[in-house]
Amino acid sequence: MEFKKHLMILEVIERLNKYGSWTGKTHVQKALFLLSATGKAVVPFQFVLYKHGPYSFDIEDEMEQMKGYAGIVSAPMSGYGVTLDTGSSAPFIRKEARLTDGEKAEIERVCKFVGSKKVTELERIATAAWIRTRENITDAVKVAARLHALKPHVSTSEAAEADCAVLPLLNGKKSPV
Repeated sequence: MEFKKHLMILEVIERLNKYGSWTGKTHVQKALFLLSATGKAVVPFQFVLYKHGPYSFDIEDEMEQMKGYAGIVSAPMSGYGVTLDTGSSAPFIRKEARLTDGEKAEIERVCKFVGSKKVTELERIATAAWIRTRENITDAVKVAARLHALKPHVSTSEAAEADCAVLPLLNGKKSPV
């Protein structure tokens, strides 16, 4: 078991809950991708651009493993999906691994940004971050056009809004409450 990975997932779940997130699997996935995209923390997961934006099969596997030993728990969310929370073995994870103060601060900042955003909004924002950081497209008009090309259900104006929303996070600025 790689407890540093588990601790990073655990911290993201706790911080998302703190900032009013539904804290479903998608929220954890997108928060960890955005954490990676900021470049301010080493995120030990591989991401691919998938159906609903950046996705990590590694994170999914690690969360299932964590559920197996009660590091995290999931509960059905009325209407759709599950919500995640810390489990009874969370103290064990904290004993086995550590995060630096810088990693904790960046997780806090990203989770505050993600907050109570909906899955559809996170898809757009994370995809805009992918385009900027993985495809190295930095012109706002080109980012919006690329996002719309990848996700035709996202209008060009929604794509531009998502790109505008993610810029402060990528540039290291604090997000408003």
